[in-house]
Amino acid sequence: MSILEIKNCFDPVLRKKCAQVKNVDEALENLTQDMIETMFDASGVGLAGNQIGLAQRLIVVDMGFGTDKPDPITILNPVISASEEKVSGEEGCLSIPEITADVTRAAMVEVKGMDLAGKDVRYEVDGFLARAFQHELDHLDGKLFWDYLGKMKRDVLQRKFRKMLKEHEQ
Repeated sequence: MSILEIKNCFDPVLRKKCAQVKNVDEALENLTQDMIETMFDASGVGLAGNQIGLAQRLIVVDMGFGTDKPDPITILNPVISASEEKVSGEEGCLSIPEITADVTRAAMVEVKGMDLAGKDVRYEVDGFLARAFQHELDHLDGKLFWDYLGKMKRDVLQRKFRKMLKEHEQ
C-alpha cells in the first residue's frame, strides 16, 4: 500500500463530474486500500476518487470516526437517497488544508451504493458522518465546500489558500 497525492482545490479534476464505476478489478481494489491509507495519513474522515486524480464515483469514509476503532468503508456509485433537517457546522477538506468554514447541510442522510464485492449497501448516518458523506458526494459532482459560501467569503478563503500554497513553495 502507498500514500497517494491528494489533489488541491485548484486541480481541474476536482471540478469534473465523475463517471460511474463500471467494473471492479484488483487494481481498483488496491487503489481503494491506498485511498484508505491516504485518508488516515492525512487525518481525514473521507476521500473521494477525484481527490486522488481518479474521476470515478467512489468514496472511502471512516465509519468509526469519533471512536477509538477505525472502520473504513468503500462505496462505489454512491447516491444520497434521503435526507432530513438542516444544520450548520464547520467543515474542512483534505484538498483545501487548513481552511474551514461553516456550511449548512442535511443533519441526517441515507446513502446507497455498491461495495467492492458488487453488493448493494445502504447507510443511515447523522451528525458529522452525515456531513462527511455529503461532502464526499459533492466532490464526485465537481463541487467544493466553499461553493456553498457567498462570493466574498469564498474569495477571501481562496486568496488565503493561494497565499499558503505560495509560502509552502518557498
